[in-house]
Amino acid sequence: MLRRELDPLPASAWWVVIVAAGVFGGLLWLYSGDIALAMGLLFGGLAALLVLWGLGSALLALLARLCARLPRQTVSHDGLWRALRLGGQQLARRRTASLGQLLAFAAALFAMGMIALVRGDLLDTWQAQLPEDTPNHFAINIQPTERDAFETALAGATESRSALYPMVRGRITAIQGQPPSEVVPEASRGDNALRRELNLTWSDELPTGNRLVAGEWFSLPSTSAAKGWLGAVAADPVAPISLESGLAERLGLTLGDTLTFTIGSETLQGRVASLRDLDWDSFRPNFYVIFPPGVLEAFGHSYITAFHLDDGERGLLRELMRDFPAVTLLDVESILSRVREVLDQVTRAVELVLVFVLLAGVSVLYAALVASLPVRAHEAGLLRVFGAGDRLLSRIQGAEFALLGLASGLLAAVLAELAAAGIYMAWLDLAPRWHPALWAWLPLGGVLLVGGSVSGSRAGCGVERRRRALACSARPDPEHVEQSFNVV
Repeated sequence: MLRRELDPLPASAWWVVIVAAGVFGGLLWLYSGDIALAMGLLFGGLAALLVLWGLGSALLALLARLCARLPRQTVSHDGLWRALRLGGQQLARRRTASLGQLLAFAAALFAMGMIALVRGDLLDTWQAQLPEDTPNHFAINIQPTERDAFETALAGATESRSALYPMVRGRITAIQGQPPSEVVPEASRGDNALRRELNLTWSDELPTGNRLVAGEWFSLPSTSAAKGWLGAVAADPVAPISLESGLAERLGLTLGDTLTFTIGSETLQGRVASLRDLDWDSFRPNFYVIFPPGVLEAFGHSYITAFHLDDGERGLLRELMRDFPAVTLLDVESILSRVREVLDQVTRAVELVLVFVLLAGVSVLYAALVASLPVRAHEAGLLRVFGAGDRLLSRIQGAEFALLGLASGLLAAVLAELAAAGIYMAWLDLAPRWHPALWAWLPLGGVLLVGGSVSGSRAGCGVERRRRALACSARPDPEHVEQSFNVV
């Protein structure tokens, strides 16, 4: 028989796959300590693999159909089109092996694409959507005795500034009179807000960028206006507080719940009167907890503010540091530049690892190619019977692996776009955007990596072995060669 049929995967091989999956799940359980998490990761990974397998299979089928529709009679590119058509048929014939190689290279190219996006696109896109007058400096540790003088100096230099907010450090030590670990949901027991001191403030007005989503803002009794909330302590010793809605959701807090704060050696109780949404991208001071006036003033406190300076106004920083040496000034742009440097160093290290991963993938691809030499030599011999020459055989194999690289790059681009869209919407709260460069460089990189790594190898295409095995000298007949693929 001229046609060779592939044997189905033997039962022993399926047992190897099952045992390998079980071992991997056991390792996940061992290192996570949570069997539910381990099983979720295992079956989630298997489900993702099946989805990718389906996408890869559909992509290979689409490429094969497109190759089959290439023109058959041209003057200058007849050899190229014929090689692409026959290379597409080769991919379709070895679909199972090609799919595994496609997914491996697509994963590596996807990682490379995401690194490029994180390093050069995400931060720039996020910064570009910020208003031009977004604060780029913070001033902290402003003492009460310096407050008025600092505010006057800042007002004379820039109009893009936030109010000065008082700040007191306090820790949540009880919720509803019980330790937080006994009240909050299990998943939030390690929340950072419970393991550190929070910045508390007071205000009689809703701060800029805050939006009430539940409850009402503070309403001070007229009899206590002079002393703030302290004027009503005799009636109710528990002060109303306003919480950030995200913190309330994580800790399972609702309106009316009572929190106990420890400030230094003293304790203070507050009842949740309202919940707020915050604009964390505003670069203005934001607070998880806000008290009404007249509660925190007795505790040691300092002030914080944020302001914007253009490049030509940086001289003001030197004046502020000279006139207020105790105030700490933070340059947001310098911090972001440092973040970029760290990201650049980390991504370069990851890129180096991925280069070795890609080289390992090429090595595995070459090993699979060598292992398939007997089958390829058999097919090449049959093609020679129908008149194929060495040049056409080399072109066919080059086209096969170039198409495999193209499919890997296209799948990597799809995955990178989906991952980037998820990051934009979930983390940066931005609308997804198109990245044309991904769709150009990843497929091109796949073609050069996969196709270029084997197309020039005489051992890979098996020309020498075929020459020794077959001594056919028939004149090539292109139509007969293409027809022969229906029986090989």
